[in-house]
Amino acid sequence: MRTSSRPVGPTGTTTDCSFDRPEIRQISGPCIRPGGPVLTGRALDICGLPQGSRVADIGCGAGGTLEYLERKGLFRPVGLDHSETLLGEAVPRLASGPLVRGRAEILPFKKGSFDALFCECVLSLLFGERTAALEEFARVLREGGFLIVSDIFGRGSPENGQPEAKPQGLPAKGLLAKEDLLGLLTRLGFSLLLWEEHGRLLKEFVARMILGGVRPTDLWGCGQG
Repeated sequence: MRTSSRPVGPTGTTTDCSFDRPEIRQISGPCIRPGGPVLTGRALDICGLPQGSRVADIGCGAGGTLEYLERKGLFRPVGLDHSETLLGEAVPRLASGPLVRGRAEILPFKKGSFDALFCECVLSLLFGERTAALEEFARVLREGGFLIVSDIFGRGSPENGQPEAKPQGLPAKGLLAKEDLLGLLTRLGFSLLLWEEHGRLLKEFVARMILGGVRPTDLWGCGQG
């Protein structure tokens, strides 16, 4: 089954993403993020999901994670992405998992629908909608479900040397800060099971992008090194 809904941005125009560019996938493959299925498998080992668990991949892109989940043969995966281009590439890669065209900040799923959500290098791309997306994640996860966030984050102080005022949500643009993300997740009722940093996998991804002629900072809309 494949379902779809046409997303629109705040001004009524369809949304777009640099990751739609075919040269990106030629470099990274279907898993367009640092770590790829290595970190997906790591998360599954930590969560210990029982057979038959309903799992959603939010921002599933070209279907790399969904293909990995299908091969496991243990879960009922669902993929959601706003890119018609990437969903079209995911269709022939998958045997049966539903694909939904939609937006992370307005999930077309019922409350408590899922045992686990994957959000892999997506939250950092939701400029202006990060808080709304996390609120939706909390809504559609069942009690005791797992939110698996794999993403890049920023370090260091603001450029002017002055401390930033901490918002109730997440900054609209730029790299996420650990304290901002964990603070909001706590307010939404999540508790931290594990935080790991995988600098080597990030460096490998960045190196592949640069050697392929792509600037990673362009992908995430940030100017940090």
